[in-house]
Amino acid sequence: MIVYHFTSSEFALRALRDRRLKIARINELNDPFEFCAAGSTNADTRIRLETFMNQVNEQHGVICFCKNYHDPVLWSHYADGHRGVALVFDIPDDIAITIDYRPERFKLDADAAIQPGSFEESDLNQLISAKFSSWEYEKEIRMMCRLNDHFCQIDSLGKRVYFESLSLESFGGDSSTDALKLIGLIRGVRCDLTPMDIMGELLAVDVLSVQDTQLDLSSFQVISGKIYPVNGVRSFSACCFRV
Repeated sequence: MIVYHFTSSEFALRALRDRRLKIARINELNDPFEFCAAGSTNADTRIRLETFMNQVNEQHGVICFCKNYHDPVLWSHYADGHRGVALVFDIPDDIAITIDYRPERFKLDADAAIQPGSFEESDLNQLISAKFSSWEYEKEIRMMCRLNDHFCQIDSLGKRVYFESLSLESFGGDSSTDALKLIGLIRGVRCDLTPMDIMGELLAVDVLSVQDTQLDLSSFQVISGKIYPVNGVRSFSACCFRV
């Protein structure tokens, strides 16, 4: 499945340089209703659901994508006001969670869904995939990540930060089994990243398809512009990792 991850130019270059993408923690996502789509007026049920959510937040994170890059609101909200980029990934269909946009909260049998010390994957997916219908413009796709399976660093504030590794196409062909396969980079209409900026963060064996964008003359859409390959110049010995 081809999906798009919007970000600033700074974080895009960091992702290219370090070959990884930051995993978002569930309790830090921008919708306060995350994991709260299961409504209940019962106080005991709400407490169990909150405990369940906190447990999941300690064990899982998410990476968020969109199905397309044409909506200018996405660029405004998530790509630094069109100054950033959309990273293009090819992810396995079986790990892609399509968001279910709902006008109302749904009911969940907390006793059936939550087991002492564990939870059912189907209930987890239902909770992580349900959002209010006003978010539907995002056309969001998510990938769940078990934090214990991923690289972790401590940032300058003392917080644990987790990363998913990514792979790029190489001149000799890419046999990587990484879940995140980066196949392109799309520049926003106000993005000032140059091909030299991008190639400076790629290894010498890398090739990345870069695409410019433009404003459609007949609709409120961001559309494709020039597409060109960018080849890397960095040596393997120049690789470094930073938070």
